[in-house]
Amino acid sequence: MLKSLRTQYHITLVTFLPLIFFGLLTVGLGGYALQKIPQDLILQRQTALAQVAAAGVAGDLKLHLHILEDTARVLGDHNGDTVTQQALLEERADLLNSFDGGVALLDTQGTVIATLSTNQVWLGMNFAFRDYFQNVASNQSPIFSTVFQDQPSGQDVVVVAVPVWHRATFAGVLAGEFTLARNTWARNLNLLRTPQGGQAYLIDRASTIIYHSDPERIGQSLQEEPELWRMIIAGQPQSMVRRLAAGGERVAIAFAPIPGIGWGVVMEEPWDAILEQTRLYQWVTVSLEVAGLTLALVLLILSIRRVMVPLNALVEEAERVSEGQVFTPLTPSGPPDLQTLMQVFNRVMLRLEEQRAALQQYARQILRSQEEERKRISRDLHDDTVQDLVGLTQRLELCSNALDTDPQAARQHLDNVQTLARTTLDEVRRMSRNLRPFILEDLGLPAALHALCSDLHAQLPDARVHCEIVGQEARLPQELEITAFRVVQEALTNIRKHAPDASYVNVTLFFEKWGIQVMVEDNGCGFKLDTPEALIKDGHLGLAGMGERAQLFGGILNMTSEPGEGTLVNLRLPF
Repeated sequence: MLKSLRTQYHITLVTFLPLIFFGLLTVGLGGYALQKIPQDLILQRQTALAQVAAAGVAGDLKLHLHILEDTARVLGDHNGDTVTQQALLEERADLLNSFDGGVALLDTQGTVIATLSTNQVWLGMNFAFRDYFQNVASNQSPIFSTVFQDQPSGQDVVVVAVPVWHRATFAGVLAGEFTLARNTWARNLNLLRTPQGGQAYLIDRASTIIYHSDPERIGQSLQEEPELWRMIIAGQPQSMVRRLAAGGERVAIAFAPIPGIGWGVVMEEPWDAILEQTRLYQWVTVSLEVAGLTLALVLLILSIRRVMVPLNALVEEAERVSEGQVFTPLTPSGPPDLQTLMQVFNRVMLRLEEQRAALQQYARQILRSQEEERKRISRDLHDDTVQDLVGLTQRLELCSNALDTDPQAARQHLDNVQTLARTTLDEVRRMSRNLRPFILEDLGLPAALHALCSDLHAQLPDARVHCEIVGQEARLPQELEITAFRVVQEALTNIRKHAPDASYVNVTLFFEKWGIQVMVEDNGCGFKLDTPEALIKDGHLGLAGMGERAQLFGGILNMTSEPGEGTLVNLRLPF
């Protein structure tokens, strides 16, 4: 039982270790996929959200730009009339109030010539040194500036500037200013809202934060954050995951440039909050993997037990039989293949039991046959040879007594003695030849078969006995020659005893490349063939012995016979 348990343990371990390995590998790959795929999808989502937000912000900012451009067109029609231009600006104060830092009209030299009433301090000031004025003057196209410090207020501002045209001639610059501190202009940018507790903010071309929900971050430069800055200066919509600080929480950051403006939108969301929805699926997946491995282990153990229990019974029964105990047929159990194996094992063991019983019977019959043969030889010696020798002795005495009184009678007695001596000699030779065929040793198998056929013809003079040798004759190993000789001898003996009415007997010896083949055929009465075990049981040791001799040297003996149709004995012996 301990050995069985150890075997089951080894099988379970060897089978389940690869399953565990590949299961863990699957779990690992699945976990990686559950992290990698959602991460890629989330980053794509963040990039798309940033692009949508950038497009929305672009629409809002371009609305301010269109208001400036429309005002610049009206002011350009009155170029040179600063009083009218001042009045026109005052009339449009309600449209221009989104520019919380003020609106100013600059001439071609950068001097402020008109402004809203709230910015009268600017009149006469020259802003030609400002980047936005230089860019508009040189490119003669609208521009959204980077952050700079306004004078004389000292506030951080950004400017939207457009060229002013008078009859297709550049006539100045109209600039609208947004203050970063008040940022009322950006609070209405509803698209700068993010889910999951995130935030979005605007940056200028120099990566300075223009608008942020946290006022303290407005005016900060993102160039101090190398990873984020490298993503921004690439100028392409993209996302990444990064930690805000060493050991801090991770955030998903997306950047998208605002088309046609040069500013950009940056969106941040807490990574853990985004992944919160996927953790449930991850735990479900891991739980399913663990449950699957556990179920597989349980099923594997049950399957191994289902196989091992019948196998253990099979091994135990085999060990019992090997120790000489009586075989007890097993009840088939387990998988179909194992049931078939147990059924075959039962049949084989029963067959072996039958063969063992047959061998025991065969051994008893052999002993009985040996005793019968001794009795027969003793009887033959007593009835024939001994009687002939007694008769020979008596005739010699008669001859001795008649030598002096009747020489003619003595001569007659000598003739009788001579005849009797010859008969006795023939009987002794026949017995010797049956016990040990010297002709086989001296002249080989063909001559021995011819001798057997001659003896049979002498005993059955009415039968046509024919012996034929086919192929190149050669001497064979002694054991093969004696086997073939004994088989033919037994076959001819059976014909003499059981088919004396046969009219012909054919014995053919074939010399082949692979060995020899001997065929003995007669047209006698024939008989019903039976199994070797039945032949032994019925006492037909000669027929059973023929097959045993052939099998002993790797040969095959086939017998064909039916009652009334004669008998064919076919022996094949390989070299």
